[in-house]
Amino acid sequence: MRVCVIGAGIAGTLLAWRLSAYPGVSVDLVTGAPGSDATAVSGGGVRAFETHPEQRRLAIESLAELLESPALLEQAGYTETGCTYLLAKQVGLEAAVAEVEAIHPGSAEIVDAETLRSRGWHGLPVDTVGVLEKRAGFIRPDELRGAVIEQLSGGRNSKVVPGPVLGLVPHPDGSVSCRIPGGSSRYDLVVVAAGPWTPGLLSGNQLPAEPYRTKAIQVAVYKVDGALPTMFVDETSDLYGRPTADGGLLLGVDTHRWSVPPGSSRPIQDLADRAIRIAGERLPHLRLLETARTVNSADCYADPPVLTLWSVLGSTHRLFTFTGGSGGSVKTALAASRTAASDLLGPLVTGGNTRNTTSRTENKRMTITERAIGSPPRFHTIGIGAGPSNLSLAALYKNVTTEKLALFDSRPVAGWHTPLLYPGVRMQTGWMKDLVSLVDPRHELTFLNYLVTSGRLYALINSQFDALPRIEYERYLAWATERLGVVNFSSRVDSISITDEGFEVTVGGQPAAVSEHLVLGLGTRPVWPEYVRGLPQEQAFIADELGVRLPRMDAYKADPVAVVGGGQTGLECVLRLLGSGFTDIRWIGRNQWFRSIDDSPMANELYRPSHIEFLQGLNRGKRREMIVDSRYSGDALTPGGLKALYQANYDGLLTLGRFPVTLLPGRDVTSSELLDDGLLRLRCTTPETPEEHDVRHVVVAAGREHVQAPFDDDLRDRIDYDDDGEMLVEPDYSVRWKGMNGHKIYSFNASRYSHGLTNAGLTQLPVRAAIVLNSMFDREIYPISDELCAVKW
Repeated sequence: MRVCVIGAGIAGTLLAWRLSAYPGVSVDLVTGAPGSDATAVSGGGVRAFETHPEQRRLAIESLAELLESPALLEQAGYTETGCTYLLAKQVGLEAAVAEVEAIHPGSAEIVDAETLRSRGWHGLPVDTVGVLEKRAGFIRPDELRGAVIEQLSGGRNSKVVPGPVLGLVPHPDGSVSCRIPGGSSRYDLVVVAAGPWTPGLLSGNQLPAEPYRTKAIQVAVYKVDGALPTMFVDETSDLYGRPTADGGLLLGVDTHRWSVPPGSSRPIQDLADRAIRIAGERLPHLRLLETARTVNSADCYADPPVLTLWSVLGSTHRLFTFTGGSGGSVKTALAASRTAASDLLGPLVTGGNTRNTTSRTENKRMTITERAIGSPPRFHTIGIGAGPSNLSLAALYKNVTTEKLALFDSRPVAGWHTPLLYPGVRMQTGWMKDLVSLVDPRHELTFLNYLVTSGRLYALINSQFDALPRIEYERYLAWATERLGVVNFSSRVDSISITDEGFEVTVGGQPAAVSEHLVLGLGTRPVWPEYVRGLPQEQAFIADELGVRLPRMDAYKADPVAVVGGGQTGLECVLRLLGSGFTDIRWIGRNQWFRSIDDSPMANELYRPSHIEFLQGLNRGKRREMIVDSRYSGDALTPGGLKALYQANYDGLLTLGRFPVTLLPGRDVTSSELLDDGLLRLRCTTPETPEEHDVRHVVVAAGREHVQAPFDDDLRDRIDYDDDGEMLVEPDYSVRWKGMNGHKIYSFNASRYSHGLTNAGLTQLPVRAAIVLNSMFDREIYPISDELCAVKW
């Protein structure tokens, strides 16, 4: 097997070294562009503690391998300095430090602000704590890289090939050709590990560069008068630093400068000034003298911030990337390269005793090879479903705890009612009601940040939409999903059970994960009414299938077609058919007219936390009555959509001499049959006499129903249900059940008559998620305040 690794930074070099150890594998390491790169200018810090769980695991294992190998210690030039990591106090921090201690006993401890002050730190926010590590220090990554490249150059089954790569050509059999100056070679596997050159290399070959971004990094080394601090990271100010081998102090600060070209650049003075200013505030005893050197370069970043193997979407299954993360892969590269090599070539040495699954557990964002044996991974929280509700929860969760969370979803990729996303379809909520803004507007996953990072902010503003395109919202969700990195796609949960260890979920008949808490965000599925069962599937189908059915319907555009369902989906199907040239569309709805949403200020008061709280204080019967009475503030049509239909229908009148769409409210379809001439007959009740409609096709948009959680019999018997057979859901969205013993089940989207219209909508996503997190961790993490309200319920 021939493998090519593109990029001779520390990540690519170590991966090529790992791969060359496999029997029967020939490895080419293609060097990149000349000049300084991230490895050459890296600070070289190595430690075990990281806030991100998977990043932490890799850092712990990398440091352990380094310290246990005299050869690596010598090649890397390791110097132990200790490390001080400053951050806001978080839930799960003790458990994170315990993970470090389990592998490096006596190395790590948490200290309070008073201890930090005694160690020279000042001006810290009040909730700051520190993680002190003894077994931490720095290496010389450029020297380690050079030593490994020398080994590869002299290896029997490895060689170093001068680059750069000029082109990548995927072939139908999955192999990939790499074109370099002087020729081209074909490989069974290709891994792009080109650091900041990765996005450009991919996009230059018409391949998606997501989720990679380049970012400027700048460090300066100062001569210092007096004692040097340990290596440190200050999350509260973005400052980092470490002693150098020649007695100086390396300082850097997060540049927040994205999409910079790869390679070295001229140093930016205001970044250097900011680092000096912050260092003076935090460590006032420091006496910085002249600057020995300043270097500005670029590195590759991705969200989640983990150096891992990714398949390149939209290309052959044998083309991967191995770069990015949080920038500076030195501290995780040893373990990450070992894991990546195993994922690529594991089946060659395991005799095929593996199973391939598309998994995002632990943020492995690729098709990975996992052992089919062993205990399932453990998480603090598992979510079933990766729709907006659970994505909102995951987004807020990641900023308040280091505990692990995983979401399981049956879909193969991120999406949101994808079959119904026609051009022109609009949202029913404003853009500020995204995954996070209502409770944490400074969160990185706001819709506004999505627009800025995707480069579409001004284009969207100038388009002056009255309502956001629904396709844009789906892309926002996909963007957020990729950055969260906690979703396991193609993972339909078969069953959920309760064990002594907590909740256990099964995927494909195998235990997939265990958790302390469970969050249900299962969403809905289309209703298939009894009256259309038995009709030919090519003529009668649900609205979700309209997009794929349209090409086959092209020959019948003059024949009558019925859309059954008077809601928003029905309206969108009518518009889609009208825009596709159909001239006899019959829109059948049960209500006495096709109602538009009441979007008045008073109607919007129903979607505030204060109204949800008011509903919770009512008895069950009165609460249900009020919710039913107010349903058309949400369960109705967008006014813009109905207006567009009327205008398009009038245009049709001018062209055809008749309306192409007939609106038929007040009809209830009761039965149907296939006629001898191939048409379908629908029988309807009306306020007056029954009607029959003979049509060629029927598009069913008759509503959606909740998907039930796949509890096993034991757990299902423990759940408390109301008189309608629905789970009893408390005000904090926890499900009432017997024998919980500290394990909680939370349910989104399935408590309409206890929590109101906001329960299944998008308007209060982050508020609901915040309420769940406050309950889950038994403290007010996110305040929910809605006191400035003119309405007294």
